[in-house]
Amino acid sequence: MPQEKQMKNDQSINSQKPILLVGGGTGGHIFPLIALGEELASRNIPFIFVGGRLGKESEVVGEYGWPFRAISAGKWRRYWSATALLQNILDLGRFTKGFFESLSLLIKTDSQVVFSKGGYVALPVVLAARLLGRRVIIHESDSVMGMTNRISVRLASKILTAFSPSVFPNHDSRFEQVGIPIRRTLRQAANLQGVRKSRPLVLVIAGIQGSKAINHLVREALPELVQVADVVHITGEAEILSHKTIAQGLSKKFQNAYRPFAFITRELPYYFQSSDLIVSRASATTIAEAALFSRAMYLIPLPSSASDHQLTNALHLQAAGAAVLREEKVLNTEKFTEDIKRLLADKAQLQSLGTRLSKYFNEQGAVGRVVEIITKGEAR
Repeated sequence: MPQEKQMKNDQSINSQKPILLVGGGTGGHIFPLIALGEELASRNIPFIFVGGRLGKESEVVGEYGWPFRAISAGKWRRYWSATALLQNILDLGRFTKGFFESLSLLIKTDSQVVFSKGGYVALPVVLAARLLGRRVIIHESDSVMGMTNRISVRLASKILTAFSPSVFPNHDSRFEQVGIPIRRTLRQAANLQGVRKSRPLVLVIAGIQGSKAINHLVREALPELVQVADVVHITGEAEILSHKTIAQGLSKKFQNAYRPFAFITRELPYYFQSSDLIVSRASATTIAEAALFSRAMYLIPLPSSASDHQLTNALHLQAAGAAVLREEKVLNTEKFTEDIKRLLADKAQLQSLGTRLSKYFNEQGAVGRVVEIITKGEAR
């Protein structure tokens, strides 16, 4: 029965020549593809989400009921150790298997377009598509390309970016700045009227896995911050219990001024809309979401990000007057507290930062433009 079901699925897919959306591993790869999936589904344009067998993407896509195909994928480790060497050998086999699985999928579906968000799961699909002469479009969210996109850029007919193409040394006529596709719930919330509130709101995003450095700064600065603003704090799972204890320990006057969460999903658009200032790492997707709402950002780049891309992201935005940058290595509680209080007191600067960030990314038209390029193959 499972084999018959799979054959029926393949026949159904084969009759419509779907677009392949590929990427996975992190939210930065998955959620922009989800945004595209929402738009394609609303236009009745067939597509298949392609991801890794062990990634989170199958779980996320499963919630939407969209077609999903898992392939084998292997990660190349660029550091030396006996364990890394063994893992690279094993993953080379997985990559090879994924390449032939991609060839099979492309041939069965007769898909003519692959849209790659990057990540190591995307490379075998891109290579297979190029071998078969199918059109490859890639998207880079950061100001520094990841390894998969650095390889894929040579094979792509179009390279879409969030940052200005001028930040990439090898940019050419194929490059186009389109922003980052953002999920529909956030786009809809961005069009709503502003929320009325009696106090400023600071939204702190430490990420799904949390950030000990950001959490520590907030924890130490909290007694002063709650005197001038409400603080909504996404701590990550690891430290949520300790921060809930801190919230309960605040004086009765300020207990409602601090709200820690491990993670926020459904309420996230509301908090983006309500915030006056967003404190976060310099993840391109988070920055694009803030740009959609024209919100001021205080960026603390992750020092261990690949190729230090988060610092590069933040430096470009700082140069454009679109964000405040503070490096973790030189930031302490006193400086952090002083910065946040000063920014909250200067409404003109908050508005200027939000407006410039919005103009830099132009998120309002991102999804539509990407879908236009995918479906029509036209360049401006």
